[in-house]
Amino acid sequence: MHNGLILEKSSIGGNAFLTEKIENYPRFQSISGPKLMEKMEEQAKTYGAVIKTGEEVVAIEKKDDIFTIQTKSKTYLGKSVVLSTGSTYRKLGIPNEEELIGSGIHFCATCDGAFYRDKDIIVIGGGNSALEEGIFLAGFCKSVKIINRSENFSASKTYVEKLETIENISIYMNKTSLEFISNENGLFEGLKIKDNDTNEESIVTADGVFIFIGLIPNTQSFQNVVTLDQRGFIKTTGLAETSVPGIFAAGDCREGAIAQVAAATGEGVLASYGIRNYLK
Repeated sequence: MHNGLILEKSSIGGNAFLTEKIENYPRFQSISGPKLMEKMEEQAKTYGAVIKTGEEVVAIEKKDDIFTIQTKSKTYLGKSVVLSTGSTYRKLGIPNEEELIGSGIHFCATCDGAFYRDKDIIVIGGGNSALEEGIFLAGFCKSVKIINRSENFSASKTYVEKLETIENISIYMNKTSLEFISNENGLFEGLKIKDNDTNEESIVTADGVFIFIGLIPNTQSFQNVVTLDQRGFIKTTGLAETSVPGIFAAGDCREGAIAQVAAATGEGVLASYGIRNYLK
């Protein structure tokens, strides 16, 4: 019998664990993702949490106010559940992407942008996130090249208009990303693109690249359990409550999440108060 049981599919921390540097978490001016996650794990254990890794939840059922949580290998029972499965950065799925993630290819400007001060970078995407992060990066990078596969941006008009006022941003529209290029030392060097009208191929060189083509919520196992929005994020109200009494959601798997460690931590606190009220 455990007061608090944490079931983790892989390593504690998810996307935060994959972040080289976190500079917007209270108390730490700068800390690596793995180090911060290690401290959080220590604290959770200090207060009695039991952590089981390698346990991927595949189904949840509620019967007589008790939840049955099924993983690939075991069954657990609980009085309440917090879904904090996060989301996965959408990737392009082109050659050399996996090999260069974390060493030239990034998915979070506030996490890794500082490494590229006064350097040339590429931003891939055409939505609000791509333009917002591109504008942020242009504030301290030497140049920002935005690659968009469509003829028009899907971002809001405000961001598109703002782009035109920033001198060190150049825009490549209607271009498909084909392959990431690395040098003889295996370091990121550029991106091969194709013009969708002419089929002409070219290489855009840079020191690093940030991909902003969306997030995929890790909620596939909960489709028939709680209410999800059109994109698959969990709908919540009040104290992180889902459509099922006793099930709560916190972090990047939740609709409207900010995708920041500090925000996700705060949502976990909200959920704990929701649990307290529910168990009363």
